[in-house]
Amino acid sequence: MLTFPLVSTIPTLQLFIILLLVVSLNAHNKSWDRPICTEGIVSVPRGDPAVMTCNISNAFTDITIQLTAHGKEDRTIFNKKPQGNFSWSGWELHVQGGQAQLVIKDTQDDHTGIYLWQLHGCQRYYRNITLNISGSRTPAAGTEAGVNSYNTQPDGMSLTEPSNEDKVTDTRLFTPDPDPVKSSQLEAKPGTLVGVIIAVLGVTGIITFVCYRRRRS
Repeated sequence: MLTFPLVSTIPTLQLFIILLLVVSLNAHNKSWDRPICTEGIVSVPRGDPAVMTCNISNAFTDITIQLTAHGKEDRTIFNKKPQGNFSWSGWELHVQGGQAQLVIKDTQDDHTGIYLWQLHGCQRYYRNITLNISGSRTPAAGTEAGVNSYNTQPDGMSLTEPSNEDKVTDTRLFTPDPDPVKSSQLEAKPGTLVGVIIAVLGVTGIITFVCYRRRRS
């Protein structure tokens, strides 16, 4: 009865398994969203526009944005919005492919707080972005250099330096720490990778068993 060399079969089988696992891992990694959002705190003067963004490597399935403000109930600004442009009470949400942008054209105190983004592409992610509003509007274009718009007096009167009290940012604003649970919460889908590994191990066991039987015979 013919026998087959076991020495050359086993290294080839191991190389095949390694290559199959590498291909499976690369294919699985391509499905990750890899979200990139505006980080930290966004601070703008009252009345100026504010922009916050979140982008992923895949197209968005839907987006939910909630606002948490000190002393106020949590508000849902946009709930599971798909691709498109949406607006509500001063907020504008633009979703196109894997790009999402939240725009506030005229920021007011009601817009201050922590914005919790629930991103849904191939997985679900949670990101926090804090928006702070300061008390003064940015000087309009054409304002003479060196003159503070909030300190301008009628002709013939001298300009005075603003007091320390005027320079202090509104103490009602706050910057709470982002929720570490929601920020790190991630719903991945490892089922595909686990199935591939199980299938590879099964094929490996069958081939090893066949080689063993042939060697004994």
